[in-house]
Amino acid sequence: MNRVLYFQNNFFKITLIIVLLLQILMAFQGFDVCDDGFVLTFYQQFFTNPESVEYNFLYWFSGLVGGLWYQLFEDGGILWFRLLAIIVNTSAFYISYKLLKPYINKYFLLFALVMVVFVNDYGYLTFYHNQLTALMSVLIIYILHKAIINNNLRLYVLSGILLSINVFTRIPNLVLFSLVLVIPYTYYLRKESLLKSFNPIVFLGIGSIFGFLIVYITLWSLGQVEIMKNALITIGDLGQTENSSHNFKSVFKAPFYNYLSITIETFRLIVIIVGLYFIKRVMPKSKIVNMLIFVLAVLLFIFWFNSKNIYPIYCLCLIGSVAVIWLKKVQIEIKCLGLLSLLTLITISLGTGGGIKNSGYMAIWIGLPLFFSVVNNLDVFFQDSRFLKKTLIFKLSKTSMHLFLSSIIVAFLILKSYNISQQSYFDVGSRFQKSYAINSPLAKGVYTTERRANIINELLPNLEKFVKPNDYLMVYDKIPMVHFLTETKPYMYNPWVWIYDYNSFEKKLYKAEKEIPVLPIVVQQKFETIYSFSEPIIDYMAIDKENSNSHSNERNAIINAFLERNNYSIVWSNSVLQIYTNQRK
Repeated sequence: MNRVLYFQNNFFKITLIIVLLLQILMAFQGFDVCDDGFVLTFYQQFFTNPESVEYNFLYWFSGLVGGLWYQLFEDGGILWFRLLAIIVNTSAFYISYKLLKPYINKYFLLFALVMVVFVNDYGYLTFYHNQLTALMSVLIIYILHKAIINNNLRLYVLSGILLSINVFTRIPNLVLFSLVLVIPYTYYLRKESLLKSFNPIVFLGIGSIFGFLIVYITLWSLGQVEIMKNALITIGDLGQTENSSHNFKSVFKAPFYNYLSITIETFRLIVIIVGLYFIKRVMPKSKIVNMLIFVLAVLLFIFWFNSKNIYPIYCLCLIGSVAVIWLKKVQIEIKCLGLLSLLTLITISLGTGGGIKNSGYMAIWIGLPLFFSVVNNLDVFFQDSRFLKKTLIFKLSKTSMHLFLSSIIVAFLILKSYNISQQSYFDVGSRFQKSYAINSPLAKGVYTTERRANIINELLPNLEKFVKPNDYLMVYDKIPMVHFLTETKPYMYNPWVWIYDYNSFEKKLYKAEKEIPVLPIVVQQKFETIYSFSEPIIDYMAIDKENSNSHSNERNAIINAFLERNNYSIVWSNSVLQIYTNQRK
């Protein structure tokens, strides 16, 4: 009995420890050469050679945080940046819990937050601007909510400061200024004059100005103002090319496809719920039958969650956020949280090529717990509604609601446990096979599959014959981790040149040739590295294939012309990689 009481009293601490341990356990496995290399090179060069990572300045604040971390733990390498990611994730977990615990059942709240932490099939990334955005968003909502509840003008100012700084975590975060709408909404709920919301909005605006000034002064003191200007200009270049993944058209089309997919997932959820309800109604009442229905529910929800994307979870978050806004028997404080969550859900992924599919996990920290809260309290919320009393769902008991939520939790945890065991970010394959080390001090303690380790371990000693730290290097086109491991400067102002469409690629290449007095060593791959390492591709550098997201005839032609006009020759090669050098280097 004492153990049960101890567990109940310390459920939050126990959950937090488990979340920390699971993340730490995952940190030792997986070696991504794309996104991880892109951001790690940014942090490595942020203070010493910021102009070489000019493109990354679109994520300046994450670079500042990562750069400071690199200065503190320069020898920590990839593993220590995964520790930073754990700190950021766990901080978001803690702040969300502190914000929501007065309003939501502790057990369902903690399970919902655990689901948020492990929402991605690969577990989590190395410290990244999306994680920092999630933490900043939760922190802003926490402070803004406190400002509204307590009518604290200083907290409004602080909210404005954080909103402005968060814009520089990733530029699309500018849309989070929409959270200011919660201020007049609160006065509307209190049946007070909307004119009274003017004063808090002004103070938030003053804080925003302070925030932008803080960023500008920091940029000026670091000598990075011009670099930031150039990075912002690049956005325009990327948005104008038809085949670019960052093309304006694709960015605007993404929300349509996102919400179409979420609508489909919502319909599937309704079918599952209605099906389970009718099965329960026609089956005899007994503990064994209830257990069988629970098992069936778990299996159905495993099937539902197994969509290889975040849409099912987003569906639950939208339901929870909209429900607390719409339902009458909900505290004003919770309705404010509902609007803050809804605004975050519908805006935070705007401006990214994949939209919700790629970055939706930043927005779900508040919405998912609200869904659990709504379902757990249906009897309270619906007790004064004649219409809702007649609906099927209201006729279910409190026990049935708890079993329903429990089946969602169990299904999610089973599915994610399996999926995470079978991959890490951009490094597919069972984690039981990831036991091979990369021979680099900066990759110490990180393990991957044998083939992936062998490819990198064969490249690094051969590349070290031609470059040393702080030399210029061009890595073409999807293996930016080479920059981080060799501590080299990206030649084209971006460690991951594949991100450039061919127009931007050509501009940046000619700019580099004009501004940089030396030509770089060039590493060129002959296989795909996004998601998984493919077999060698004989025509990888072809200029007459069908264009796709992974292949650009125009970009290949541009790099081939660069190599030819500067008399590059191959000095080392294997089946998947080759090194070019130039006598004028």
